[in-house]
Amino acid sequence: MKAGFRQSMAWLHTWGGLWFTWILFAIFLTGTLGVFDDAISHWMRDKGRAEAVAPLSAEARAQAVRTAQAFLAGKAPRADFWSIGLPAEDDPALRVSWREHDDGPVQRHRLDPASGELMPASQVRETEGGHHFVHMHFEFHAGTAGIWVVGIATLAMLVALVSGIVVHKKIFTDFFTFRPGKGQRSWLDGHNALGVLTLPFLFMITYTGLTIFWATYMPAGILARYDGDQEAFFSALTEGPAPRPELHVAADVAPMAPLLAKAEQALAREAAFVTVSHPGDRSAAVRVFGRFDPDADTDRLVGRSSGRVQFDAVTGEVLDVQRPNTTRGGQVLAVQRTMNALHFVRFGGDPMKWLYFISGMAGSAMLATGAILFMVKRRRHSGDAFGTATPRVLQIIEALNVAGIVGLGLSCVAYLWINRLLPLGIEARAAWEIRLFFAVWLLTLVHASLRPPMRAWREQLAAAAVLCLGLPLVNALSTGDHLLAALLRGDGESAGVELTSLAFGAMFALAWMRLGARLRTNAGAAGRQAPGHAVEGL
Repeated sequence: MKAGFRQSMAWLHTWGGLWFTWILFAIFLTGTLGVFDDAISHWMRDKGRAEAVAPLSAEARAQAVRTAQAFLAGKAPRADFWSIGLPAEDDPALRVSWREHDDGPVQRHRLDPASGELMPASQVRETEGGHHFVHMHFEFHAGTAGIWVVGIATLAMLVALVSGIVVHKKIFTDFFTFRPGKGQRSWLDGHNALGVLTLPFLFMITYTGLTIFWATYMPAGILARYDGDQEAFFSALTEGPAPRPELHVAADVAPMAPLLAKAEQALAREAAFVTVSHPGDRSAAVRVFGRFDPDADTDRLVGRSSGRVQFDAVTGEVLDVQRPNTTRGGQVLAVQRTMNALHFVRFGGDPMKWLYFISGMAGSAMLATGAILFMVKRRRHSGDAFGTATPRVLQIIEALNVAGIVGLGLSCVAYLWINRLLPLGIEARAAWEIRLFFAVWLLTLVHASLRPPMRAWREQLAAAAVLCLGLPLVNALSTGDHLLAALLRGDGESAGVELTSLAFGAMFALAWMRLGARLRTNAGAAGRQAPGHAVEGL
C-alpha cells in the first residue's frame, strides 16, 4: 500500500507538474521581477536624471484639479469614470484618464498642470513599466480568464509541493547531496535542493496568491446573497457607502477643488489622485485618495492604506471617510489583508524585497530543473507513454522547455530593449511594448520548434546573454545616461536594474559555455561508441 501510494504520488508529481510547469515558471519569474516593479518602472520611464519636483502647495494642487476637471468635462462629460493623478516628486505631469463605457478602452493623457495643455509625446516615455510583469504574474494580460488560469495553475503548484514531499521521503537528506556532472542525477539533486531550500517560501507565496482572489475563486456566497455584485458585497462587509447605480439623470459634477481641500483636511495628508464614477449623472461620486507616507505606511502587515474620502459629486456631501492605516471588515478581511501583505512583500523594506527576489528566482530554478529533468530522463528511454505519437510529443515538450524557460527570460530583457528602441511619439506606445514582448516570446517558441533541441538551448542562451549584457549600452546610446552616472548620482533604482541585468547576462553566458563544453564532451564519447548512441546535453 505504501509503495503504491508513493508511486501514485510520483506519477502525479511528474505528469501533473509537467503540464503546468511552463505556466508556473512564467508566474514565478514575472512575479519575482514584479517585486521590483517600481524600480523597473523608474528605469523604463528614464526618471533617474529628472530633477526632483518640489512638493506642490495646496493652491497648486487645487489648480491642478481644476485644470483636470475642465479638460475631462470637455472631453468626456458623460463617461463611465474619470481619474486624475496629481503631480508628484517623481512625475511632474498631471495624469488624466477616462472610459466612455463600462467595456470601452481607457483613454489616457498627460497635461501640464499649470496650462492644461497636452504634454508633447516626444517628451514622454509612455510605458507600462514594471507593472507589465505584475499583470503577467496574476492574469497574463487576459483579465478574468487569466486570473482563472493562474488560479488553476497555483492550485496545481500546491498539489505538486505536497506530492513532492511524499515522493522524496529522504528530502532533507537529499538537500545536502549534490553530485555535479552526473547528468540526470545532478538535475534531480538540484531540483531537490532548490525545492527544500525554498519550501516554506513556496508554500507561503502559493497559498497567499490564492487568497488574493478568494472572492473570484469562491463566489457562491456573493452570488447567492448579492447576485454576484462584489462591489456591493465589500461595501456591506466594510460598512462603507453602497454602490451608486447610474440613474440616467443629467447633473454636473460640482467643482472638485473645494472637495480636495476637505478631503486633505480629513485625512491629514496630501491627496495623490481623484476618481469620479458616472460623471454627468446624478449618481456620480468623487473619491479622493491620500498620498502614501513612507514613514507612516511601511512595515504594516494589516491596515496599510493612505485613506480616502468619498463625496456626492453633485452636492458635495461627505459620504464616507476612511482614515489612513485603518481597517474595516473585521477579522476576516484583516486576515485576507495580511495574506496580501505577505504576498506583495509590503513590509521589511529593500532587504525583505531582495529575500523575496532571491527566493522567487530559486523557486523559478526549481521549476525549470524539474522540466529539464523530465526530458533528460526520457532522451534515451522515451518509452511509449503516448503510443506512436511519443517522439512527436516529446519534441513538443523540448520546444516548450526552451521557449518557456530561457525564451521567457530572453523576452523579459527584450521588453527593456523595446522600451529604449521604440520611438517616443508612437501612439499607444505602452501597448506596443507589451505586444512586442509577446511577439518575441512567440518567436522563441517558433525557433525552438525548428531547431534541434541542444542548438535551440544554446542559441537562445546566447541571445539572452547578449541582450542582458548589452542593456547598459543600449540605454547609454538611446538616452545618453549610463551606469556610472547613475551610481555617481545615487540613483540606486536605475543602477540596480542594469547591474541585475549584467548579473543575469553573466549567468546566461556561463550556462551557454557549460552546455557547449558538455556537448563537445558527450559528442567525443559518443564517437568512440557505437553509431547512433544518444548524446545527452542538459
